Amino acid sequence: MNVLLQAIILPDWAQTFIIILSIMIILVGLIQNIVYAWSIPHAWLEINERSQKDDTHAEWELLRSETHLPISIVVPAYNEEATIRESVMALLNLHYPDFQIIVVNDGSSDKTAEQMISSFEMHTVNRVRDIGNITHKPIKQIYGSPKYPNLLFLDKENGKKADAINAGLTCVRTPLFCVIDADSLLDPNALLKAVRPFVETSKNVIAVGGTIGIVNGCTIRNGHVEEYDIPSKFLARIQVVEYIRAFLMARLAASRKGTLTLISGAFGIFRREIAVEVGGYDTSTVGEDLELVLKMHNYMNQQGEDYDVMYIPEPVCWTEVPESLKILGRQRVRWQRGAIECLSRHRYMLFNPRFGRLGMVSMPLYLLVDIIGPIVELLGLLLMPLFVLMGWLSLKFFLAYTALIFSFGIFISTMAIFIEQDEIERFSKPRHLFTLLLVATVENFGYRQISSFWRMKGVYQHFTNKKASWGAMERRGFKTADTPS
Repeated sequence: MNVLLQAIILPDWAQTFIIILSIMIILVGLIQNIVYAWSIPHAWLEINERSQKDDTHAEWELLRSETHLPISIVVPAYNEEATIRESVMALLNLHYPDFQIIVVNDGSSDKTAEQMISSFEMHTVNRVRDIGNITHKPIKQIYGSPKYPNLLFLDKENGKKADAINAGLTCVRTPLFCVIDADSLLDPNALLKAVRPFVETSKNVIAVGGTIGIVNGCTIRNGHVEEYDIPSKFLARIQVVEYIRAFLMARLAASRKGTLTLISGAFGIFRREIAVEVGGYDTSTVGEDLELVLKMHNYMNQQGEDYDVMYIPEPVCWTEVPESLKILGRQRVRWQRGAIECLSRHRYMLFNPRFGRLGMVSMPLYLLVDIIGPIVELLGLLLMPLFVLMGWLSLKFFLAYTALIFSFGIFISTMAIFIEQDEIERFSKPRHLFTLLLVATVENFGYRQISSFWRMKGVYQHFTNKKASWGAMERRGFKTADTPS
């Protein structure tokens, strides 16, 4: 077989194309690793300079001071019957002086609405809404609770996640609003930590994101994580490593350099005035969280104002992640499709000096690493072994390059875990660290390639105009501890 392949004679143009393709595959891989290596020291410096770990006094000062900013929490919910009660209970128990919770049921087909109404003793109420230029599907009914005066519930027709958030945004009366997923739980002090940049920094902070933790395997009591444990399912464990790498490496480094473009839809805080000015969330994309931040960047740039978009590592929002390949794949395809939709819409930022580092560094790297990277990685996986068999690429070079890429991937994940443990100290048991370090090694052999395939599928769906959807996820519900009487 090897001899037959090596006997194939290709025309000069084909050989030139193969050489160029090989160089491109190698260069993209090297650039990706250089970007990750660059992120390590910047993430470490940022997390040490902005650490709130030992500064609990400032949080309580903010709690009882008059300088705090009132905030509304918008919770879009779709088929969240299994988790909605625990999620809302966690929000009601947050430590913050002035906040309102707005849960928006986006036409769920399960008993999400019934669960909300019965669990929190809700009744229909009238509410004057500030609609402005925000559009959304009709609201069927608005509910309030005499028992929980800061809780509001909107029952509306299905319009997907962005539409649900927009409906909730019309009921917001506070300068700040927070968006979290209905299957998520916030740490009790999360708002105190996340709001601090809005009141303590000299810059005009327009948005803040926090860390997303994985709740699978954790024990919940009274709406918050009482006991942390890593998930029992291998696929969920891999996502623990992924989330640590994404939040405590890439986003910390981007926040430090003023080039943060993505605040997770699971937990983000925004200035309402600016979000409304740019039209709220875009309902025509599945990447509504990235789209909003890019629109806010563009708006502030047009105004010529100094501003900042920040990431704070301590506020932890706990979310349930998929435990099956089918559902995880559907989620990642949607994420990738949303990313390329947003990049395509805001391509005017690419290599545009008017946007500073965002246009000249962040957006081009986003295109190269997150959009082109997965395609090139899969091409390399398929073609480079073939080139070796055909004698067009040295076997020694191929093995050395492959070993370097895989070793560096393991190193990056390991460093992210160490940075996380140094700051948040979530992993209290030695077996947690040992397990995650093992997962950080194993994920490079199979899962990483599957992940690249999902991302390439998202690119394909974008360019073939396949209909996008929010997508449903099977909810197992939180593992709760019995509350003592």
